[in-house]
Amino acid sequence: MKLKFFLFSALFLLAFAPQKADAQTADEIINNYYEVIGGADAWKNLNSMKMTGTAENFGMTFPITVYSMRPNLQKVVVDIQGQQFVEAFDGEVAWTINPFMGGTDPVKKSEEESKEAAKQVFEDDLINYKEKGHSVSLEGTEEIDGIETYKLKLTKADGDEIIYFFDTENFVPIVIRRFINTGEMKGKAIDTYVSDYDEVEGMMLPFSYEQKMDGQTFMKSNFTAIELNPELSADEFKFPEE
Repeated sequence: MKLKFFLFSALFLLAFAPQKADAQTADEIINNYYEVIGGADAWKNLNSMKMTGTAENFGMTFPITVYSMRPNLQKVVVDIQGQQFVEAFDGEVAWTINPFMGGTDPVKKSEEESKEAAKQVFEDDLINYKEKGHSVSLEGTEEIDGIETYKLKLTKADGDEIIYFFDTENFVPIVIRRFINTGEMKGKAIDTYVSDYDEVEGMMLPFSYEQKMDGQTFMKSNFTAIELNPELSADEFKFPEE
């Protein structure tokens, strides 16, 4: 069931909810968002996820699988011309396998890169954001590709900022803006466009992602299947020792 059908029922319920449909505060927008996509409790009960599909880069399309698990374990596997490109974080170390940089052995990333990877937590930062030491502010509205959005700024406890652009009609984010904290491009914004929301076990999830920098697309991902709470072990994310 595609988003437009699901939203009709969800927004009908929202009309009678304590939050206003024309939300004017950050908390009301966040509450409406979780109501529409299946409820914050459903997310709290989610411990792992597996996403399979395709990635587009440099005019080519490759199979991609993304594994993630609480609290911040992550692993991306891309099959490129019979070889596997891997980006992973095992809770302590960020590592990669990049056959296009001279070998097929796993290589640990820098300490700074590992610290950045650790920030990519499994649970949505907006859930219980106050308890996590974060703050949220409503920065007004902004039109993106002809769609009116609420612009919310999340300031994390460590000072990092994430900007969410919520569709004012459907209460789902259509763009999430993060900022690079390391390297030569430090301070640059990466905009992730999320779309094709569909229902998975009662939750509404985006199946399409497009990442842009300075308005230019550098990566697209289109997923055909999303598994919730698959059987995953922390060992699957570990840096492979010799």
